[in-house]
Amino acid sequence: MQQTVWAVDGSFFAQRVSGIQRYSLELLAALDAIAPAGLVEIVVPVGVETPVYRNIKVVPYGTRHGLAWQQLDYPRYLKRRGAKGLATCNVIPWFGFRGIAVVHDVCYRARRDFYKDSRRDRLSAAWHCLQYRRIAQKAGHIITVSEFSKAEIHKYYGVPLEKMDIVYNAWQQMQRIAPDDGVFAKHPQLQKGAYYFSMANLLKNKNFPWVLRAAKAKPDAVFAIAGGGSLAEEAARLGLADLPNVLYLGYVSDGEAKSLMAHCKAFLFPTLYEGFGIPPLEAVACGARQILVSDTPCMREVYGDCAGYIDLAANPGNVDDTTPPKDDPARLLQKYSWEKSAEKLLGILRENG
Repeated sequence: MQQTVWAVDGSFFAQRVSGIQRYSLELLAALDAIAPAGLVEIVVPVGVETPVYRNIKVVPYGTRHGLAWQQLDYPRYLKRRGAKGLATCNVIPWFGFRGIAVVHDVCYRARRDFYKDSRRDRLSAAWHCLQYRRIAQKAGHIITVSEFSKAEIHKYYGVPLEKMDIVYNAWQQMQRIAPDDGVFAKHPQLQKGAYYFSMANLLKNKNFPWVLRAAKAKPDAVFAIAGGGSLAEEAARLGLADLPNVLYLGYVSDGEAKSLMAHCKAFLFPTLYEGFGIPPLEAVACGARQILVSDTPCMREVYGDCAGYIDLAANPGNVDDTTPPKDDPARLLQKYSWEKSAEKLLGILRENG
């Protein structure tokens, strides 16, 4: 019997690396160490650079780039090769796809209220909701990143639970980053062990305003916030500008982020909605002594007794009004690894080949 070939949509290699792309990169790297040669290929637009793999073949293909490549060239390759597809970034070709898709979360569907402020937000939400529905209809199997997301996909799109599997995120990528303590020389206000740290953006699910309200409620503590964009402008819009104990760090390097995580009093993650929520896990991997996360089903699943919890309904912004962790955060690191996730993925590929 001929072996099924799995052809991965590698268009994410040309994209800026955020959580979804990081998941794809790390999972494929770990899979390469254990997959038999010939089982998995990565198909990429011509000219896109990729890592060097041992057992996974990289195939440059097509004449297009971006969304056009993903929707036209990639499915053409699947047909020509007679391969099944593996799409790891929430999107599949509209036509010509058979295989496995990864849906990280269905936030665009579950929290439509987050995407009403601009025409761009509304169009993005509409596109992603169409993709969720198409994946539910056309993918032979779905992988997601938590039991919470699995339940959400079932709830909103009726996908049978037995058609889905969980392949978790992990943290080992942080081991490759060298800490950069130079960030403390840049910002003398930061004293090791005496500041709260968060990584923010203006996405509504990240709940940046909570951190500002927490800083206002605790004026004797320093709150360091990393992230670009218009965070200070948003603070002004909220009437929370010029808080003397808030330090906007702007974009920080990976090494600076590692040092900031390692030496913070607590890492703050007051998210409103996540499929997994990897930053607190990365913070623990860097040595954060405490993580404070929102008290939601997803965060409880991922972080268990190793996190402190913020009751967002009762706590509009107060780092002292949290449920303390019952267990050592370092225990989290034993639960998650890219090696374990790759082993799970390999089993799924074999079962669905």
